[in-house]
Amino acid sequence: MNGTQAEVGVEFNKTTPATTIPKAEEVQATLKEAVNNPNITLNVTFDAASIEIIRVPATAPPTVSTTVLQNTTITTNGTAANITTVAATMKPGTSAASNATTKTLTTVTTTTTTKTTTAVQTIRQLTFRSPGETFTTDLLDSTSTAFKNRATLLKSTLEPYYKRSFSSFSDLTVKSFRNGSIINEMELRFASASPPTGSEIAQVLVNAASNITAFTVDTTSIFVDGTQVSSGGNHKISLIMASCMVLLSWLLSSQH
Repeated sequence: MNGTQAEVGVEFNKTTPATTIPKAEEVQATLKEAVNNPNITLNVTFDAASIEIIRVPATAPPTVSTTVLQNTTITTNGTAANITTVAATMKPGTSAASNATTKTLTTVTTTTTTKTTTAVQTIRQLTFRSPGETFTTDLLDSTSTAFKNRATLLKSTLEPYYKRSFSSFSDLTVKSFRNGSIINEMELRFASASPPTGSEIAQVLVNAASNITAFTVDTTSIFVDGTQVSSGGNHKISLIMASCMVLLSWLLSSQH
């Protein structure tokens, strides 16, 4: 009958150092000062003499989330919140006092465990030459239409072969082109700390070369991580040389 008593919990931001959090008496004094200040207009009228501290935290303030005290029950995540509760009596006859109800603050302690997973990825550099194709200077500019079109062509053509060959293969990115006819430089990413060897990566390109019509592949000029990898093309040269030697031997023997 003498007014409405309200309990207000004051919770400090989690970034506030424990040593700088105001004491309970300072919290009480701040509210009294605001009530007694004639320059501050409040929506309700407080009885300054009734302002008192009724609860203070038992331990040092932990890390909590800042919560606006609007609901009947307040729950904070993390460990117990540092909440200082101040009680004050609002005098009857004010606009808010007639419908005011007592607020109850509840602190709930929960534990959250976060697992961090680091993905392992290995990048291999693949370079090969496209003989018979004309290099143009706009292939030096990664923003040019010519560069984008050729990069898309190589990516869409080669990625399916590597996906079928290696389960750890992630994707392929064209990095640059150089003159001679066109030298293609790209990165292959594998979701593994033990990716395929340079020979295995090159062999996929060698096997695919005969089926690729969108661009040419010189199987004798395949490099993985800067090291030239031998291929089937070298064997073709050896067969030609062997045939010439047989023919020469036959010609020499026929003269005797």
